[in-house]
Amino acid sequence: MKKISRTHLFTGAIILLYVLNFVFAEGFNGGADTISHYHISKFSWLYPELLMDQWGKPIFNILMSPFANMGFKMVVFVNILLIFFNAYLGFRIAKLLQLNKAHWVAWLYLLTPIVIGNSFSSLTEPICSLFLIGFIYLALKEKWILASISLSFMPFARSEGFVIVMLVFIFYVFSKRLKYIPFLLIGTLIMNSIGYAMTGLPMWIFQANPYIHTDITVYGSGTLYHFFMAAIPIFGFVFILLVMQSFRLIQKIRQLFQSALWKLDEQIWFWIILGTFWGYFLAHVVLWWLGMWASLGLLRVMFVIAIPAALLIIKEIEYLQVKYPILIGRNAKLIFWAHIVALPFIIRLFPLQEIEIFPSKGVEEITIDDFLVEFQTNEELVSRKLYTGHPYILFKLEKDPFNAEKSANLWDWETARKGDLIIWDGHFGPNEHKLPLTKIDNDSTFKLILNVEPEKEFYTLNNSKFCVRLYEKQ
Repeated sequence: MKKISRTHLFTGAIILLYVLNFVFAEGFNGGADTISHYHISKFSWLYPELLMDQWGKPIFNILMSPFANMGFKMVVFVNILLIFFNAYLGFRIAKLLQLNKAHWVAWLYLLTPIVIGNSFSSLTEPICSLFLIGFIYLALKEKWILASISLSFMPFARSEGFVIVMLVFIFYVFSKRLKYIPFLLIGTLIMNSIGYAMTGLPMWIFQANPYIHTDITVYGSGTLYHFFMAAIPIFGFVFILLVMQSFRLIQKIRQLFQSALWKLDEQIWFWIILGTFWGYFLAHVVLWWLGMWASLGLLRVMFVIAIPAALLIIKEIEYLQVKYPILIGRNAKLIFWAHIVALPFIIRLFPLQEIEIFPSKGVEEITIDDFLVEFQTNEELVSRKLYTGHPYILFKLEKDPFNAEKSANLWDWETARKGDLIIWDGHFGPNEHKLPLTKIDNDSTFKLILNVEPEKEFYTLNNSKFCVRLYEKQ
């Protein structure tokens, strides 16, 4: 019988951790966004235009739609499988780059707080990151046409994919691979053609983009150092090693115009791994600083560059182990991995819902659950048309949010007819749907029927006090 190695045992322990997280999590990661992505993919078979919805992301909508029709947990399960596939590709990339501890890349990725802390979700980050990881893998295999074509679809998994495509375009210019540039346009041409056919918008890619045309200003902006301050919770203390390795690699900028003469692995390390990590990272720094494209400064977007981060970190570790042999010892490895394993649990103790292993239900979800317990006692009310803002409400009611006869968005509240119901919540009501509580309270044509508040006062975006209220149109 073949002896089970420590590597297999540790890999098995990580898999078990993900399984336990999947089985025992009371809540989910990603907040209302995770529900919205699920709803769009689930109901896209009834409303085909949703397949090309640019907020939901066409690649996610299309690929996840069959699984979404099997239920929310199936989408979560598929996302977790994608995470493990990403880890496997990360391992293969590390092998191609001749890292001695290639399996450490997969381990580190799977235990990165932003990855495991967002694994119980139907967010778009796991599938988006696959395009970047796949490109690195195919580039190392020198399958440039296939790599370019696959990457060209990345912007339709998440809009930031355009940043990565642009970086690869620059890489092709400096490395004199100009003949592959046209292949980077294929995804855009195909998706825009489909979008045009479905919507009649000739420049669908821009005209239907919700971020370019957003009128949401309530998300505000932040500081230039927001993501730098959050880097330790996002990637762990090993982010320091990433910075150290970045300084080592950035020295090659002196030979930037000789990029075409570098070895392939040098090009990949500098342009694709280092370049995409910091290009993507800094793009979000600027977007949040300028308050562009409804950024909100969300941390989970960094999920997409977790494999480049793991590669940079392990490369730095191997460099340090050569320079300081004491770091090769068993005790040093034990301390390192004990920290990596413990960090997701430690971060869970802090009020940082964006990174949470074994996620519990948030205050908003708990309050909505309490509200629905009372609301559903009256079957006659449940059957009426509902105007809602918070996606979790219709998710729990198992209602179709796109059926105009049964439900409508809260921003259309003034179109309600006699007998229709408004479910106002303190998050989406005053923010995304621009309906302050005073406005609906002062409208005499609406009667307050039910008000549910959290056990302890809770304030959401823009210091809005959270509660859930039911109104009837008179």
